Amino acid sequence: MSLAVKRVLNTSIKKSLSSASLIQKTPVQLNAIRATSLVATRWNSTTTEPHSDTKYSTTTKKIVYGLAKVMGYYSTGSTAIKASHNLYNVCAEQMELNKDFYIKECNLPDNFQSWFSVTQLHVWMLMVHLRAEGQGKLYIQELVNRFFDDAEVRIRGHGISQQKVINSYVKDLLAQFHGGVVAYDEGMCKDDPVLAAALWRNLFATSSNNATDLALVVQYIRRELQALEQYGGENLNAGIVKFDKPDAKFV
Repeated sequence: MSLAVKRVLNTSIKKSLSSASLIQKTPVQLNAIRATSLVATRWNSTTTEPHSDTKYSTTTKKIVYGLAKVMGYYSTGSTAIKASHNLYNVCAEQMELNKDFYIKECNLPDNFQSWFSVTQLHVWMLMVHLRAEGQGKLYIQELVNRFFDDAEVRIRGHGISQQKVINSYVKDLLAQFHGGVVAYDEGMCKDDPVLAAALWRNLFATSSNNATDLALVVQYIRRELQALEQYGGENLNAGIVKFDKPDAKFV
């Protein structure tokens, strides 16, 4: 991603976070979980035996952990970068995993725009919960960075190679992203009709859909926002998250 695009991206995220702070907070956002300890990374044994049970001395462990901290391995920024990859990958695969719902049930076209819109929806749902964390802004920044890095790669995969053209596309996607976040925040904090209107503009705009499918996606969002609350800050900070499949009927 070019430096100019990254600068625009950082500005857009700051605007999204600023806009969200002006909206009434929901119980989901207020249930912030205290910062949690990071899971220590295991290192491989230096012995030649593949299944060695060698025990490391306290001194050795202190030296290894000390070096890791000096190198920034356990820094908040490093942890956010690693976790953001896992969090983003879960969001990015939702379109492919649930094509029967989004393409067949909701009649969305099977193209880049639909992938972007569905992925954004799931990135936004994670943002809702990450905002409540102590280092939420950093995690959100890294999550969105992964999103737009992937978007740029996919744009290039469609045969577009001129950087100016790519930057123009990314700039338009940034505007779409910012507008979608603000609209979804408003719908989350108000009621289902407002959320449905946000979905109509940001997800269903390119399809000739009906109110039933729109209501099914609203049902899905409300359910997943509630389910994500159960993960808590510890799992999100570790990059552990899961979305269930959308229901093709009301439950």
